[in-house]
Amino acid sequence: FKEQMTTVNLDSSARLIYEAIQQLGWSADPASLTERVKRLDIGLPAEDEFIFILSWLGKCSLVHKLDQGQFPPDSKKYLQVPDLLASFETKSGPKVVLIEVKATNRKKLVWKPDYLKKLKNYASRLGLPLLVAWKFYGLWLLVEIGCFTLAKINFHLSLETAMKNNLMSCLVGDFLYVMKENVGLHFVLRKERLVETYETGINSHEEKWLTRMEKAFFTNSVGLKSSKLPAGLWPLFISAKPESQDRVEKDHIFQSFIIPENQGMKYAHVALSVLVN
Repeated sequence: FKEQMTTVNLDSSARLIYEAIQQLGWSADPASLTERVKRLDIGLPAEDEFIFILSWLGKCSLVHKLDQGQFPPDSKKYLQVPDLLASFETKSGPKVVLIEVKATNRKKLVWKPDYLKKLKNYASRLGLPLLVAWKFYGLWLLVEIGCFTLAKINFHLSLETAMKNNLMSCLVGDFLYVMKENVGLHFVLRKERLVETYETGINSHEEKWLTRMEKAFFTNSVGLKSSKLPAGLWPLFISAKPESQDRVEKDHIFQSFIIPENQGMKYAHVALSVLVN
């Protein structure tokens, strides 16, 4: 028989376990520790998503992950390396910050005092501000670490507080937008050859055609045509969830994707999250 071998990324696994222990404490029961590791494992891609968002919005000139493998080992007793280092272009010049990334759909971030203190110690050693990037469902919030407040035992950051102190717009360059009704993407397809016919009822059927693209264009809200979208507009269009509309004629198939009415305001970064995920 052939022996099945499973490759495990020990560095990533060790990091997950270590961070879970840092948050829950060494005395945590195995079930709680396992659940926290699962949550951290799910949240890891959030770092990459946030990096993409920082790069796309334009004000971030540099962002990179910080290595979690710190030495000497004893430093882990009082220092915790954040997830990211980022530099933003501001009116007063470059602003370099440290960022800890978290993803949870609960309406409150809860950190143990020891975990928060280690992060603050690291930031203090480097003389850099420390921020937390919080992904709540599809919404990203960027908040100064000082917004955490001490409850009975742990430090809490409520969703309400994070929303009031969100730095995504002023620091990262995020903005609100509304996609107008009837903005659309349109395809004109010429029928080349009938491939197959499907009976769908007593007096109905569907046809599968080999087609050739003749035209592709966009229209604005008043119907004016354009052969291409302005830079950066494509993810905004896709995230607005355009509705599909089809029309079949003798020689052509017309397929359109139209923005429906009553589109509310959306944050630009949410558009990129839709594409990334």
